[in-house]
Amino acid sequence: MPLNAKELDHLLNTEELAYIATTNADGTPHLMPIWFIYHNGKLYFETDNTTVKFKNIQRLNKVAVCIGGKNTYIINGSVKWFTEQELNFPIRKMFWDKYAKEMDDSYITKKTLLFEVVPKKTDSWHYAPNWD
Repeated sequence: MPLNAKELDHLLNTEELAYIATTNADGTPHLMPIWFIYHNGKLYFETDNTTVKFKNIQRLNKVAVCIGGKNTYIINGSVKWFTEQELNFPIRKMFWDKYAKEMDDSYITKKTLLFEVVPKKTDSWHYAPNWD
C-alpha cells in the first residue's frame, strides 16, 4: 500500500539518510548513502564535483534515490545542479540544522554542488505489519 501524503511528508522530514544510485561508465551501478534536505516539496543533496557520483550524473543524468526502511519512498529521475549562491534559500543552514553533530563547513566548499532531484517516477509503500 502506498504512503499517504502525511506519511510521505513525515518520512522525508525525519529520515537522515537516503541512498542514491547512478551508473558508472562501464554500466555497473554506483550506490552511495547521502545526506539530504526536503524543502518545499523537493529533495536536495550535495556532493563535491570531483566524486564518482557527480561524474556519473554529468555523463548520464539518471538517478534512483531510496529513502526509508519499512516505510519506503523511491524516486527515479534526474537532477538539476546549482551552486549554493544560485539557490534562493539557506540550504547550508538547513544542512547544519539537520546534521550538526556530524557536519562542519568542509562539507560545502567551492567544489560542492547542490542537487535537486527531478522525479520521473516515484513509488512508496508500507511493509506488512508482521514484517518483523
